[in-house]
Amino acid sequence: MSCLVGTAASAGTRQGLSHEQKAVAVSRTSLKELRAIPTTCQQCPAGCGVIAYLDGDRLVQILGNPSHPNNRGGICAKGISGINLVNDPDRLLFPLKRVGPRGKGEWTRITWDEVYNTLSTRISHLQTTGKMGQFVVDYGQKDLLFDRFLTLAGIGNVIDRPSLKNWNRDMAMQTAAGTSTLIEDVESSRMILNFGANPYANHDQFIPLARRLVRSRTERGTRLITFDVRMSETAAKSDDWYPLKAGTDGMVALAMAKVIIDRNLADTEFLRSRTNIPLAQLKQHLSVYTLDKASHISGVNASDIEKTALEFASKKPSIAMIGGGVSDHINGVQNIHCVSLLNWLVGNLDEKGGLLYPATVSEWPSCEPASFTSPPEREGILSSVKALLESSLKIDTYFIWMANPAFSDPECQTTEELLKKEDSVPFVVVMDTHMTETAMLADMVLPAATYLEGWGIELAAPLDGEPILNLKQPAVALQSPAKVLRSPHFDVGKLLEPVFLPKGEAKEIGSLCLELARRTGASLKEGLPFTDTEDFVRKTLFSIAGFDRQSDFELIKGQGFWIKKRPVSPVAPRKSGLQITLALKDDTTTGQTALPEFRPLPYHREMRANEFILTTFKSNLYSPGTVNSKWAREILHENRLWINRIIAQKMGIRNGDRVRVSSEAGTLITRVLTTGRIHPESVAMAEGFGHAAVGHIAKAEPFDSTDLDSRLLWWSKEGNGANPMRIIQRDPYLKGGCHICKDTVVTIDKL
Repeated sequence: MSCLVGTAASAGTRQGLSHEQKAVAVSRTSLKELRAIPTTCQQCPAGCGVIAYLDGDRLVQILGNPSHPNNRGGICAKGISGINLVNDPDRLLFPLKRVGPRGKGEWTRITWDEVYNTLSTRISHLQTTGKMGQFVVDYGQKDLLFDRFLTLAGIGNVIDRPSLKNWNRDMAMQTAAGTSTLIEDVESSRMILNFGANPYANHDQFIPLARRLVRSRTERGTRLITFDVRMSETAAKSDDWYPLKAGTDGMVALAMAKVIIDRNLADTEFLRSRTNIPLAQLKQHLSVYTLDKASHISGVNASDIEKTALEFASKKPSIAMIGGGVSDHINGVQNIHCVSLLNWLVGNLDEKGGLLYPATVSEWPSCEPASFTSPPEREGILSSVKALLESSLKIDTYFIWMANPAFSDPECQTTEELLKKEDSVPFVVVMDTHMTETAMLADMVLPAATYLEGWGIELAAPLDGEPILNLKQPAVALQSPAKVLRSPHFDVGKLLEPVFLPKGEAKEIGSLCLELARRTGASLKEGLPFTDTEDFVRKTLFSIAGFDRQSDFELIKGQGFWIKKRPVSPVAPRKSGLQITLALKDDTTTGQTALPEFRPLPYHREMRANEFILTTFKSNLYSPGTVNSKWAREILHENRLWINRIIAQKMGIRNGDRVRVSSEAGTLITRVLTTGRIHPESVAMAEGFGHAAVGHIAKAEPFDSTDLDSRLLWWSKEGNGANPMRIIQRDPYLKGGCHICKDTVVTIDKL
């Protein structure tokens, strides 16, 4: 064990650690100073700066980086449990090839040379015959080198899951504001209206945003009001929580907008200069969205809607936040436009305490992660395995990296059955850290390095207005001098430098790409002229204007991030000239424009007594990297079905009872949690539970291993929960492609 005893840099330091400063920690047992390596957490999209501490060659602790301007030393349980991911005895460490029927779990170990030859031969053949469209890639993480390889190889048919996750939100914001992401300056706000977001537990900017929100609440007295079908962690910490019927956020928002305009509280100058619709036309459009109608549809009292609208418009600066509770519906895009209208009415764009356009640097676009780029528009983008196989596309090779569609896709059992069909998908390759449900259906399984074992760079969310480059560098598997001398990677020139290699024979996705480029053809080899992933990161950074090859590279390695110094623009924000588009193209075949409107879901209007709208959510302990984490699973290993206590009593259901939950997609068995913290017409389940693969801990099965804790899974009798994605329906008419996890109608029967 170890403890952090001090650090030479404070959380308020703009550029973090200097060359002379370093984070300090000592071992609790030996009192020896530990090696501190700053890097970037990738347990969720927030990309927090963290420091990994090594005692000799052993990773013993992960803490938040106090110098990082976003998370300011904060870290969540998922980030801490990165140690479990690296040291997991269930990890994949060697490449495998299927020897029996697909899905039967019969494997033989193979060499990486066989892997390279197989993949390079298939790619070369497809390139030569002009059939690269038959090579399909499905990935769950973004990697700059991997993206460059796909582009150079001509691989355009992809399932880009980081982009698909926020497709509705990104499409709506890109259309209205010209960017898929606006920075929510909650730290300077006085009033935050939260529609369906949960920054205290799960958010794209999780810890960085939550810390700013807490500070605003405690130091500025900022008001926080939440509309959500369930009492999330954020709703529980709000001044007011209003449970509303699922998918009706847009109706509530438009009724609030009507109140703001009728009471002459709208920012008329902003509407005149920055939007494309006259106020009179907007007022006429909103005339049908009355408080009584909104109350009838949503279930929220009319007086509460009115009171909140008046406070939002008068207590400036204010922000209307939008989360998955708004976007993850069939009518999600329109719901987002409706809630966004509240922001435009109070003129909070480009204002401190409001919504800010993300700071960008023209030389950095290729470093931007999915959450800070426009929604994918390439012709080959696909939404799921089912959509892939329902298309007319012929498949030769299906390559999956850090994604598990056989578990996470809506109607995932259908995905599982489709992947078993060798005539539809002749060759499946999965590269992951564990033997997932999808890997069990592969022909070849490759061991992936964890984020703590490789190199990478990405643009962090500029929450304080400054563009930030995050560095990912290896922090585990430090090689001893003897191992270094025996390693084929031995470099005399780097003899005195610490050498890290992934555990076992695991490899970075970038290392795979570079080797395939060397074996595939001259064009790929010339387009990726890098010796390894570190060389790629180094040369990419050197290509940025203003990046000093010596001092700045040592700086980014020493503190884990880099901020480009640039002059402050004298241009006033409101003179930026960027306009908000209120009249949007309709998504019908007419092509006409229309103002934001509420579109009710037909199958939610009339439901029987035992029918409910199922909503899913992610806990503060869930990420793909914590599925087999002993620490995370000990805290939360079961996902009971939330059901309103009063409704449960009427149905004769008590807390802890087992029930059958059914939809048109399938059924599952689970226990219930009766509570007053959910709307009576909704039920809820956490995602990420009910695994049949990945590892023993994910399946709640004690086992013998080098980690003695693996025998102590005391919760094995309670089970590992149920996977709600088995009963989530995939809407066949959805154009956007994102996964809709909050609209499925289910029935509940007590067992």
